[in-house]
Amino acid sequence: MSSPSPVLVLFARGILARLAVWSALRIAVKNGWGGPESSEKQRWLAGIIVDQYEDHIPPTDMSTSQSQFIGIPPDASYIEEMLLQIMVDEFEVVLEDNSAYEVARDVVRLWEDVCSGRDALVKEWEGQAGRYVPPAEEGEGDLEDSSDDESDDSDVDMDEDVPQLLDHSRHRPRVDEPEVDEEGFTTVRRQGRR
Repeated sequence: MSSPSPVLVLFARGILARLAVWSALRIAVKNGWGGPESSEKQRWLAGIIVDQYEDHIPPTDMSTSQSQFIGIPPDASYIEEMLLQIMVDEFEVVLEDNSAYEVARDVVRLWEDVCSGRDALVKEWEGQAGRYVPPAEEGEGDLEDSSDDESDDSDVDMDEDVPQLLDHSRHRPRVDEPEVDEEGFTTVRRQGRR
């Protein structure tokens, strides 16, 4: 078995990064709308997209005996329809925000870039994806990234005074001990009307 084409490897990296910054998919994965294997479905989706382009590697990069393109690579509308269908089938999400088309358009642009030997788009998306912490590592925090205006070099001042927690033990309502009569029965008191 031969090693994968460098074009496909770069394309796969770009697809993984682009899907990581797609907010609709991020929310679906974070909330587990695809079931317990939601994050695996995200990687599976990236593989499906890469597979759509595998037979369209430029001839200068063919690692097999093929010497020309096989057909025309998928266009943005084909990728969009595939994304919409997978989101419905796998995550039960119906998208109406045009984000699937934006992702599809970016996929086509990414393919054109990597076939031309450019990796700037991949690096840009990987940088954006690096700002998002996967839910397994993050806990219950928010997945939104910080704005571009904020500096990533800012340090958090750990010497600030931390507010004290409230002591709720002092504010507990007084609970009367049950009143037991001479015969051993507990007296039940009627509470006020609402």
